[in-house]
Amino acid sequence: MTDQLLGVLKIVLLLALYLFFARVLWAVWDEVRVPALNRSAQGAGAPKTVTSDSPAGAVKVSRPYRVARMKVITPAPLRGFTFTTDQPFTVGRAADNDMCLDDDEFASSHHARFFTRDSRTCVEDLASTNGTFVNNNRIDQSAELKIGDRVQIGSVIVEAIK
Repeated sequence: MTDQLLGVLKIVLLLALYLFFARVLWAVWDEVRVPALNRSAQGAGAPKTVTSDSPAGAVKVSRPYRVARMKVITPAPLRGFTFTTDQPFTVGRAADNDMCLDDDEFASSHHARFFTRDSRTCVEDLASTNGTFVNNNRIDQSAELKIGDRVQIGSVIVEAIK
C-alpha cells in the first residue's frame, strides 16, 4: 500500500473512533440528564386554549403537557415498566396499590397517586412520610406533569413520556 492510502485510512479510522465516542457520550448524557426545573411564569398554570374547530367543551393541551404514560427509570428490577394515567394509578407499599413497592423502605403504604385532570397528567402526595418529589422539588399539593418531568416516590423514579 502506498503512504497516501495509509494516511487516508488512518484519518478514516480516527474519524470513526471520534464518532463512536461521541455516540457513547450522547447515550450517557441521555440517561443521566435531569429535566430543567420549570422556572417560567407559565408553570402549572399554563394557559389552555380552545380552538374554533374543537368540539364544544374540549380543551386543547399544549404539547409539553401531553403526557401519555409514566415510565420507571430506577430501580433496575422495575426499569422500563410503564403505566398510563387514564384511570387513577396509586403507588405505595400496600398490596392494594396499582404499583406495589413492598421492598422499598422509603415509600409509604399509600404514597402517591397519578391521575388526569383537564386532559393533563397530575401527581399528588398522599400524606407520605418521606414526600413525593417532582424534578427534585417536594410537592405538597397536586402537580401537573410535563413530558420529561421526573417523579421520585421513595427510591423509585418515574419519568413522564409521550
